[in-house]
Amino acid sequence: MEYRKEIDGLRALAVLPVILFHAGFTAFSGGFVGVDIFFVISGYLITTIIVEEMDKGTFSLSSFYERRIRRILPALFFMMLCTLPFAWFWMLPRELKIFSESLVAVPLFVSNILFYPTSGYFGAASKLNPLLHTWSLAVEEQFYILFPAFLMLTWKLGKKWIISLLLLAVVASTLLAQWGAVTHPSFTFYLLPTRGFEILIGALISLHAKHKNASAPAGHAMSECASLSGLALVLYSIFSSHENTPSPSLYSLLPTTGAALILAFSSQRNLVGRLLGGRFFVGIGLVSYSAYLWHQPLFAFARLRSMSEPGIYTLGMLTLLSILLGFISWKYIETPFRAQRPGSRRKTFIHAAIGSSFFIIMGVCGYIADGFPQRLPASSSPFLSAINDRNPRQSECHFGAATFPRPQDSCILGDARNLQGALLGDSHADAISFELEKELKLKNIGFLSLTYSGCPPIRGIYRADTSLANRCFEYNQQTYKFLLENKNIHYVILSARWTQYLERKKYDNGEGGIEDGEHGFVDVVVNGKKKSSDEPERKSLIKQHYRASIEELLQSGKKVIIIYPIPEVGWDVPVTQLKKSLFNGREAAPLTTSHASFAARNESAIATLDSIPDRKNLIRVRPDKIFCDTLIPGRCVTQIGNEVLYYDDDHLSNKGAQLVIDEAMKFIK
Repeated sequence: MEYRKEIDGLRALAVLPVILFHAGFTAFSGGFVGVDIFFVISGYLITTIIVEEMDKGTFSLSSFYERRIRRILPALFFMMLCTLPFAWFWMLPRELKIFSESLVAVPLFVSNILFYPTSGYFGAASKLNPLLHTWSLAVEEQFYILFPAFLMLTWKLGKKWIISLLLLAVVASTLLAQWGAVTHPSFTFYLLPTRGFEILIGALISLHAKHKNASAPAGHAMSECASLSGLALVLYSIFSSHENTPSPSLYSLLPTTGAALILAFSSQRNLVGRLLGGRFFVGIGLVSYSAYLWHQPLFAFARLRSMSEPGIYTLGMLTLLSILLGFISWKYIETPFRAQRPGSRRKTFIHAAIGSSFFIIMGVCGYIADGFPQRLPASSSPFLSAINDRNPRQSECHFGAATFPRPQDSCILGDARNLQGALLGDSHADAISFELEKELKLKNIGFLSLTYSGCPPIRGIYRADTSLANRCFEYNQQTYKFLLENKNIHYVILSARWTQYLERKKYDNGEGGIEDGEHGFVDVVVNGKKKSSDEPERKSLIKQHYRASIEELLQSGKKVIIIYPIPEVGWDVPVTQLKKSLFNGREAAPLTTSHASFAARNESAIATLDSIPDRKNLIRVRPDKIFCDTLIPGRCVTQIGNEVLYYDDDHLSNKGAQLVIDEAMKFIK
């Protein structure tokens, strides 16, 4: 096919925002749409190559896949090989076990299937996965398996019919993506059925050009206008999208349509074509594949090796390094392998199988060995245990953020034959539920587990930072109605990250422990309508809803036990201590935080809960009085002896939860 410089320029416009987004530059909050652009380019180029060969009668699947192997695997396998020593020396056992799973999935091109149930693309954990970005390669390779076969089966129908069939597929995939972005966002983000329309848009541009045979090229004015519109759509998407923009969805038609317009109308005869065909954009575009391969491992290992989020200077230097390594990989690995004369196809496939087998074997060994915990000192054992010292029924009983929970679907903790209470709250409530269940069993009492991730247990509140905004509101409406009508429910335990919802920010302990980002932004519903108010009014209204909801439960005669804010830490306790042991080779001193910092952070939330008048059926449990100013004056502890009280930076481990539940159970007879 004829070389078009502007396509390499468009590749640059795709890869740079992706890299800058993963580096954490807020100006590029929508940089992830670069992957959408890549998909359109891939669909266009692959279709052009296949159709040209099919027109000539020279297309063969073996030749096609041999070229794909030489194009994709050498640079990919080289990058993966380079990650192995860093993974061994810098990853904790749990991280190495997850990485080992990736080593198996990547050469099989199923990493998107591996990641979708467990790795939210925008979550903190995704930043620590060196091979997360290979999900997009898996989507493309899965497309390459299906699409050539489709063209071969439908070729005799003619391009007009093929275009019609693909248009139907685009519409179906787009509608599925729009539905899934709300109902199953992780599935929708990672998998081919909901990503297919982006690749097929590129395929349609290619097929349309071949069908028309370029016999009626667009006029100069039209090509200028269309290509400029395409560039505007791409740039708008990059700078206006953010992590809460449903993706892929109808919104994704902005960058994909923009890329399609550029592919269809740009050339060296118009402004966009000349701009993207400039030396800078073409140079970045040529190395874009290798740069894309390298950027995620660089950022992930920098974060894994650091005790806190790397600074902007470090991430900026790593951005430049990813381009440099991309150039080296392109020049010395990509280009030589792509330039090889096709020799024995059997030899190419054998080499691919050997390389794939190597990484699969390495991955299986790492997984079976549970991440090789023996690499750490023996003193690390309590922290290794603490990571998993959480509710073993979490997957069964805790409603995840993407679910459609109903109170009648909840688990029963303790004795189902003697239902007397309910545990209502978010993941902080789930964190104490296992210890609660153990105590309830001793008393032959049953409690409903009504815990919903990221949802404060308060009427009239919705999540304003997520496409799942209404679910929290609807769930609490149903749950309160259910509880108030159920006369068997005598006790209600309320536990949540009260302060985060009120303040909108995660915790900075002032000593280097800083949680990432702003999360848990909630707003209120007034007179049946969402109210996006200014910040002081928002806080005031949320406080009112806190008080009103709890008062409603109290007035119904139920005994309400409020678990006040859990002292946050700012550091992931087990991970931080394990990193210190791994990197320093010796036992780390126990982590503590300032009680004064806790008091300042939680002053408003505590005052709000304190403002609810005392009643005989109102019990207040203050975890800060358990963890702070007890063992160490002025400090909040995270472990007592070898017992670690947290399984991350703010959720209590079962050992920590036991201390809180012991206090709460004094009031449950």
